[in-house]
Amino acid sequence: MHHMAETTKTTTTKRSTTARSTARKTPSKSTGRRVRTVAKNETREAAQANVRAAKTTAKQGRGVAERAALVSVGATLEARDRAVAIVSELRSVTASPEKQIGKFERRGSTARTKLERDVRKARTRLERELRGRRRDAEHLVSAAKERVSAIA
Repeated sequence: MHHMAETTKTTTTKRSTTARSTARKTPSKSTGRRVRTVAKNETREAAQANVRAAKTTAKQGRGVAERAALVSVGATLEARDRAVAIVSELRSVTASPEKQIGKFERRGSTARTKLERDVRKARTRLERELRGRRRDAEHLVSAAKERVSAIA
């Protein structure tokens, strides 16, 4: 093995004569203000989130309670309707055919009266609409006649 002589070159760098302080600087006024503002905003947002969460929980609780109440009311009404249906079936079995015929006659008479009233209302509405359209048409014709006579 063959060894060559190594030559080393040393370089010197000039260092600053003023030593840097390792202590932290005190934050400026604006930095302190910014930090306080950010903290205040985060606190406000957290409080608002807590309020929203509380309201949502209250709504959900109300929804559950309301649903339970509605279910019980609905079940009660359903039972009442069934009881009324049973009683009316028993009544109709015991009712005489003459009573049932009278009942049907009254019901038919009521339906006829309602139909007649609805037809009269529709007729009146149609007549009113036609009168309005006729009046509008007559105004247009008279205006056109005036224009023609003004030109002639």
